[in-house]
Amino acid sequence: MTPKKALITIISLFLVLGLMAIIFPSDGIHISESIALRFPSLTDVFPVADTTANGKNDPEDEIRAMMEATRQKQFAAFADSLRFYQDFFDSGKTRFDLPNNDPTWFDRFFLHLQLASIDSSVVHIVHYGDSQLEEDRISSTIREDLQEEFGGAGPGMLPPVLKIQPQTTVHWSRGALERYILFGPKDEEATHSRYGPLAQFANLNGTAVIGIKRRLDRKDRTKVYPHAGGYATIKVLAGKRGKLKVRMDYDRTFTTVVGLNPDSTEKIKTSVKMVEAEPPIVDSSYTKLNVYTWKLPDTTSSVKITLTGNTEIYAVSADGAYGVAVDNVAMRGSSGTIFHRIDPELLAESYKAMNAKLIMMEYGGNMVPSISTSNIDYIKKLVTRQILAIQKANPDADIIFIGPADMERQSDGRWKTYPALRMTIAALREVALENGVAYWDMHRVMGGNGTMSKWVKREPPLGFTDHIHFTRRGATHMGDLFSSSLRMYYDFFKFRGRHNISDKKLLALRSFNDSISTAEAKKPVVEETTKKPIAAPARKPVAEQPARKPITEPVRKPAVAEQPTRKPIAEPTRKPVAEQPVRKPIAEPTRKPVTEQPARKPVTTKKTTEQTTAKKKTRRKVNDTENPQIKKRKQIQQTTPADQQKRKVRKKRRPVNGQKQGSNTNLSKKQPTTPATRREKR
Repeated sequence: MTPKKALITIISLFLVLGLMAIIFPSDGIHISESIALRFPSLTDVFPVADTTANGKNDPEDEIRAMMEATRQKQFAAFADSLRFYQDFFDSGKTRFDLPNNDPTWFDRFFLHLQLASIDSSVVHIVHYGDSQLEEDRISSTIREDLQEEFGGAGPGMLPPVLKIQPQTTVHWSRGALERYILFGPKDEEATHSRYGPLAQFANLNGTAVIGIKRRLDRKDRTKVYPHAGGYATIKVLAGKRGKLKVRMDYDRTFTTVVGLNPDSTEKIKTSVKMVEAEPPIVDSSYTKLNVYTWKLPDTTSSVKITLTGNTEIYAVSADGAYGVAVDNVAMRGSSGTIFHRIDPELLAESYKAMNAKLIMMEYGGNMVPSISTSNIDYIKKLVTRQILAIQKANPDADIIFIGPADMERQSDGRWKTYPALRMTIAALREVALENGVAYWDMHRVMGGNGTMSKWVKREPPLGFTDHIHFTRRGATHMGDLFSSSLRMYYDFFKFRGRHNISDKKLLALRSFNDSISTAEAKKPVVEETTKKPIAAPARKPVAEQPARKPITEPVRKPAVAEQPTRKPIAEPTRKPVAEQPVRKPIAEPTRKPVTEQPARKPVTTKKTTEQTTAKKKTRRKVNDTENPQIKKRKQIQQTTPADQQKRKVRKKRRPVNGQKQGSNTNLSKKQPTTPATRREKR
């Protein structure tokens, strides 16, 4: 068949089918009640679109509906994780109180920490506080936890003269250094305000030496600090006034090949020697500050800095090559109301030189005993002034205010929480949030009123018997709680980074999450247009910061939110003393008591007057007629002189006290007993 004929045949077939569709009854041809022949109509084969105005399908509406369905599906996948974080941010006991309740408040700080490893820089966290921080307590635990996560080493900034030694570092100084502090007695203050970032300095006039060395691990430590050593970056902050020459020596490890091992590998011998470092790099770009920096080729755990000249020394720091450093600044008896008295220009230059990106202010405990309703407004203004002074000196840094812990005093023979503690906490939280500062409530973290008594009674105790200060173990536990809370916000930061959740998308996610947890969960998400959006934070959004190289996810354990709960430090693994086996008292000797031993036969020596006297004292007094010795004495007195002489001869011949007969023992006549003779015999 030719193509022409085939085409005609196909067209004819379609025409016949079309004609049958037109003339065939719409209800079909019924052959019986249950059987009918039907043929599709043209409208069934070629459906006609609805051309009415109400039935038109807008392509944009269809695309919008598809996008909304995809968004809801994606939001549902994030709902559980977001709800987990949101529950902690809203009601977690260790949570931070954040300005505008914005859980992204820490983003800028976390970004600095992640970029430190890329930029090979050190980010400093300055931890100011009162006597709770002495001996580097709390700070050392936070430092160790952050250095484990973000890298870093060393104790951070230290004053040139340190009175109370930290528990992780040995710090010593000698020579022409005179210390001045801003938070102590008036006679220890300087005549100017150039105190630097540690609120103290030392005046150098001559030559002085400062030593920093890692403290060896001790058995009484409640936590191990492997990052306490490993210094690679050493800095000295000195004043512009006067002249200064610096030199540094440090312990360096040398390795030498001394032969071969039995398996043909090199046998290496290591030795540590103190060597002089290369001259430091001096940064003189500041107005009131000179910064001397050493970058060591190897890490060390012991340095010695020699200073010569006449100037002011503000701080000495020992850090790692990169990462994070936490500076412990303990001020015994201080309420933190001294920052407005520090030279603002010098303070700003010091923060910049040390790359300080987070300031922690742990104060309030010394305020509690004197706070009342009459002076609470003045205290709020005073604390606000300190926050503004730090913000002015370092606008690029975030600030965390850590409130006081539970404090108790004795009343009616019982320990009770200070009545003004809650008032103080409420005032400090209000001031912090009003000024864009995060607040961490140690009182709430501990458990509220009366918790300090429980901490004191725990075994081993977490609080001192003064019911105010933590023990070392209690401070370690509090530092771990702080780090765990901060890690939760960091996990939330990484969660949003992994899923590319912007601030705008986060608001939509939170709205979606709220909608499915309320009675209006059945309503479509698109109908929730009247819901008031969450207020945006006053800070500059992270999305508006200049784009930087993406951070690769570190190969580490999953986020803390997915990790099992860490065991508190306060629960030691060692066996309690009360459960140890009872040792046998030393007072119970195994030998037979002396009282049960047979009486030893007395040595038969010459009867002395003392023995006679002792027998007379212990002998019962009886009647002379009943005493046989008295009777015998009377009989001797009644004998004749001749009988007495014979008796003496017989007595002389008888062996005396077991001696052999014929010995030369002097048996002189018995002398009458008198007080004089008794003394001679004694």
